[in-house]
Amino acid sequence: MNRNRTLLLAGIAAGASLGWLAFDPPAPREAGAISSRPPAAKTGAPGEGLCNECHSGNAVNDGVGSVAIGGVPTAYTPSQTYSLTATVQRSGQIRWGFELTVLKNSDSTAAGALANTTLLTSTQTSLGRAYVSHTTLNGQDGTFSGSPSGAWTFDWTAPAAGAGAVTFYAAGNAANGNGSTNGDFIYSTSVASTEASSTDVSPITWGKIKLLYR
Repeated sequence: MNRNRTLLLAGIAAGASLGWLAFDPPAPREAGAISSRPPAAKTGAPGEGLCNECHSGNAVNDGVGSVAIGGVPTAYTPSQTYSLTATVQRSGQIRWGFELTVLKNSDSTAAGALANTTLLTSTQTSLGRAYVSHTTLNGQDGTFSGSPSGAWTFDWTAPAAGAGAVTFYAAGNAANGNGSTNGDFIYSTSVASTEASSTDVSPITWGKIKLLYR
């Protein structure tokens, strides 16, 4: 009797496992999550990995393609909002992805705020850091499938005065669109920006104005 019960329970467990594999297989779910929006902390910033942890098989930064960050000010004005771009390109590839974060140089914590300006990007946070990346979660193809390159726009609002120098870190994926992690090329880059110094303005007094007309 006990033996029959053991066999019955084993059969139920095996059936449940097969059902889970049929309707929720691990590998496709991971691949889908990466195409819809990459996991956080894959920008190559201090303490982070890169997309090649999943998209393996090719050298990072092979010198043929690239990921680039546009619009970063050489010296940012505290609390000012800037329109930025991320671009990924490599000849022969047909699907694209990126992820970007901005950190203070002093302690590697988040610097300022990132915001979406189109339905092609998505923001998320992890361990106090903010990220912006491609997405297909908004009903739009943020991977630019079939296009010769990928380009995204988004906003960055600089931190308040006193944050000091910051660095933008980005990773890009030039994919071949075959639905797997093979044949994709990963790129990384970083761009630094210093905090603009404030200019002291001498107070204007009535006495100083009168001196101008003597």
